[in-house]
Order: sequence, then C-alpha cells, then structure tokens
Amino acid sequence: MGSRESQNSAVYWWRYCIRLENLSPQAVQLRERHWRIFSLSGTLETVRGRGVVGQEPVLARQSPAFQYSSHVSLQAPSGHMWGTFRMEREDGYTFDCRIPPFSLESKPDDGVPLAPTPAA
Repeated sequence: MGSRESQNSAVYWWRYCIRLENLSPQAVQLRERHWRIFSLSGTLETVRGRGVVGQEPVLARQSPAFQYSSHVSLQAPSGHMWGTFRMEREDGYTFDCRIPPFSLESKPDDGVPLAPTPAA
C-alpha cells in the first residue's frame, strides 16, 4: 500500500486478502484469529482476537466460502506473517486452521523509492 516517513522512522503498509473455504459437509464457524507478524527489523508481533474484521462467519453448504481483506504495517520494508484461525463445528468441536507464512515485500515501481510524506 505504500510507506510513510517522518523524522527518522518509516512505516510500511500492506493489504492482504484471505479466502476460507469449507470443503466438509459440516458447517463450521470462525471464532478466533491468531497472527504472528515478523518484521525484518527483528520484531515479532502477536495479534489475537475474536473473528476477523468484526465477523465470525459460518461456512456451510449454502455459503462454503468467506473472503476478507485487511492491512498490516511494519517498521521495515519487508517481513512475513502466518497464523491460525480457530474454527468451531456445530457439535462444539474446535480445531485450528493453519495459515502458512506469506511475504510482505516492498517493491518500489521502476526503481524509484517510495516518496516520503511531509512530517505533521
């Protein structure tokens, strides 16, 4: 999404999209998320919470897929993130759905650095 620089620090932003699809005949509901976000600056952040983007979607035969987008920021031009979604079946059984690591890479267009924004 870009970056912002102020004083001697920069913040880099990415938008990511996640699509979940239930291939089982049993309905499941997304209850919690657990993200690990690693920055090349050496930081590791953990984000936990109920649902995703304010929702706890049910994935069932009638609507087996759910897709959402969100964003993340780092204080380095690259990193990666991974995590799990806690899912719950109708019978109360819970399990974790693993989200494999994906890269967060800054690639300026045509070799031109991202423009700094004026300090407020």
